[in-house]
Amino acid sequence: MSDRKPLPLEQRGTPPLVPGQRTPEDAPPARTWTAPPELVGSASPIRVASSVLAGGDHRCAMHLAVKSRPGLKPAAWPRRDKPPVPVRLVMDVLDAVEFDRRPVDEALNSVLAKQPLHEGLAAFIKHAVRSYLSICEAEPSMLPVAHWWVVQHVDQGVRELWAWGRRYRSADGAVRELRLIRLANMLERQRSEAEVAAAAYTAAYGRPAPWPDEWEKKFFVRAREEVSRVVVADIDLTEGLRRVLFDGTIEDAAALYEKDGRRAAIQVLHGQTRRPGGDCLKCRLALTCDEVMRAPGLLGLRSYRRAKLRQVSITDLRYYDNCPAQHYLQTLHLPKVNEYATPARIGQAVHRYLETLHAKASGPCQHADMPADTSWPDPRWELDADAAEAGMRMLAHHPSVCPLEENTSDLRIEETFVFHDTAAQTLVIAKPDLVYRDDGAWVWRETKTTRRRQRGGEDVVTEFPQVALATAILGRGLLGGPVDGSRVELEILRPAGADLIMVDPSDPQELDKAYAVLRKMAQPWREDNTFAAAPGDNCRTCPVSRWCPRAAETDTPPSSQETARGADREPPA
Repeated sequence: MSDRKPLPLEQRGTPPLVPGQRTPEDAPPARTWTAPPELVGSASPIRVASSVLAGGDHRCAMHLAVKSRPGLKPAAWPRRDKPPVPVRLVMDVLDAVEFDRRPVDEALNSVLAKQPLHEGLAAFIKHAVRSYLSICEAEPSMLPVAHWWVVQHVDQGVRELWAWGRRYRSADGAVRELRLIRLANMLERQRSEAEVAAAAYTAAYGRPAPWPDEWEKKFFVRAREEVSRVVVADIDLTEGLRRVLFDGTIEDAAALYEKDGRRAAIQVLHGQTRRPGGDCLKCRLALTCDEVMRAPGLLGLRSYRRAKLRQVSITDLRYYDNCPAQHYLQTLHLPKVNEYATPARIGQAVHRYLETLHAKASGPCQHADMPADTSWPDPRWELDADAAEAGMRMLAHHPSVCPLEENTSDLRIEETFVFHDTAAQTLVIAKPDLVYRDDGAWVWRETKTTRRRQRGGEDVVTEFPQVALATAILGRGLLGGPVDGSRVELEILRPAGADLIMVDPSDPQELDKAYAVLRKMAQPWREDNTFAAAPGDNCRTCPVSRWCPRAAETDTPPSSQETARGADREPPA
């Protein structure tokens, strides 16, 4: 870090937010980004939020690049289902408390009454607001700031850097604190270095600005304020925890942004790669993106053309079948407690092991590749010795059914596919364990783990909805290539052995069964707008029952030792 004190923002070449501004000699040459032809409007302003620098290979680079240009619009907007955003509601309540000086209960009632809210979400909002205010009581010397802090450059266009969070300053204004808000999991999911750097730089050099009346318009920034020190803190709304991520001078913040933030911001703004997944429903390219495959009738439902676009996976539908409220509250990403039971944790650990192994393999898995002792699992799955032993024994049988061969082509490992069922107005997300080509035809492999004994007479299309979805996808030829010769493979790993069961998607009877399974699961979900709780024994293992008032109606309240079945790794009993 340089000891040279930089000039004020207006007088020096600040770390550029995007190419086009003067760059240091060691910076990469400026590149251009061309807006997708499906969009119209202006590429200015460019507005980078610190949160888009959070990283993660699950994000779509094109979506983030477009999101950072609010003036670009699709020729036709999709009518999307827009669930409430929990953090935004918390912010609204806190604004009423801190800036309107309203009592907490009055502020809560005012915000929660503006729109119908699920009772589980309302319960979380009340908890989160009080948790946050308990943090404020511990930091009474800092004063809330109503205006946002925005770093803005105006030359050929407008470029802005900002951060979503709550803002505070000392009484003399020399110290600023930017608090980044998260629902939970502060210690498990840490902020990226780039996100922290951008947040610190925004707090150090951002000018006050009210929220723009129209998001596609630039922020109206006011005069710069003198600041000498900034703090960036991470706030966990569930536990009421505050963790300092950065504490230093504005010069320190500039150096950190130059080191960790600027290149990441440039990378976001030049994003071209399209990666279908969780970003699709929010993306302006959702209706025209080539990576979202059109699949009318995939869920076997009648037309819902007037309905708003939704998004769903088989895991979502299983949660819905268990309890509509459980599905809805998990869709909102409310904090969960003990999400996975032991069988599901074994399944997750086995899947991650095989995913890593297949990504490195040049041929079929060998017995020597399998773990030889119980230290093999990733510690985050918290498997005890008995569970680790069971998983190790399951893995020992995988080489006998491993699909990889020396000439395996078009291998995709844990790749996410998105299909737009234009009849059901639903984006269907599927993430097979493996897909690959065999003599030109696609093979879809799903792997399941169980400690149960083998049972005869199982119909895997009916019992495993992932197999039903895979059968429908391949039966329609949605991945391309011939339908004849394609197949769905179900690999079932048990401590005592392995089974490999195949389904022919070109068989009309198998296809009819698949559509019947999908229709039975998807129709009640598609027609539901309230997602009412279905209290019962499932409350004991529901990971979001903490927020559900209906859970108290059961005689068996949720236990911290009992958990949900989890991410489809253990077949239903």
